[in-house]
Amino acid sequence: MLPNFLVIGAAKAGTTSLHWYLGEHPDVFMSPAKDPSFFAYNVDAQGRLLWGEPELHSFPVRTQAEYERLFQDVGGATAVGEASTMYLECPQAAERIRQLLPDTRIICSLRQPVDRAYSDYVMYLRQAGRRFEPARDLDPGAAWADPGSRWMKIGRYHEQLLRYYERFPRQRIQAVLFDDLQRDPRGFMAELYGFLGVNPAFVPDLDLPHSAGGLPASPLFERLLVRGAQSAVKPWVPLRAANWMRRLRSRTMRPTPPLPAEMRQQLTEHFRADIVSTSELIGRSLEHWL
Repeated sequence: MLPNFLVIGAAKAGTTSLHWYLGEHPDVFMSPAKDPSFFAYNVDAQGRLLWGEPELHSFPVRTQAEYERLFQDVGGATAVGEASTMYLECPQAAERIRQLLPDTRIICSLRQPVDRAYSDYVMYLRQAGRRFEPARDLDPGAAWADPGSRWMKIGRYHEQLLRYYERFPRQRIQAVLFDDLQRDPRGFMAELYGFLGVNPAFVPDLDLPHSAGGLPASPLFERLLVRGAQSAVKPWVPLRAANWMRRLRSRTMRPTPPLPAEMRQQLTEHFRADIVSTSELIGRSLEHWL
């Protein structure tokens, strides 16, 4: 068994929530763990990665046999999928997907590129156990805000998405916006369920926080709670316990200081042409991003 849909959305654009909300539907099966990243992994004859950096990118699933085992418990589900953010970034992923899954459906979640980069950087600080420093991180000269930083480059969506539109029929690609997920999560999910051909009237648990953002009150406590929340895929940790840890984690997070409006607008200018091109490609207005 192999998946018949993939979530390839950008990191920090709601893909973790999509992984869980989709998986709650009785007719949908999602791989037990998010981000298997199978189609982003490839090495040369010397065993060197053709794309990615070992210190930044993890490839937990590397062979087709390992990939197929992710879907061995599909049961009667009619929509079978997985979510890997690296599929949008990796230049080779679209072609590899086309070769193995030519009839798959593609869901791509996008977010305003500066907001996405900032959220991604704050996540990096959390994972590295580093503290947020306003004087350093809210300055236009901050490392993350450099147009060439890895946080900013991910937000240039047009070229990344074009690889999929060139290889798959437009009707099999659903580009969705993080803005819509925040504004109307129930309607957002109903649209996605319909795209996958399952009952759109099903309502997932939209109150359960997934991958909550913000700044941890305690870096040590954060690491412990993240490990617990992620262990929902482990058979020895009950899902109810893992969900309890997710809720507890969300209550221990402090809001991230908002980007100064002038800085956000200044950084958005770096993306203006790409936002216009992306809007034309997906057939949706993105004026509110500018």
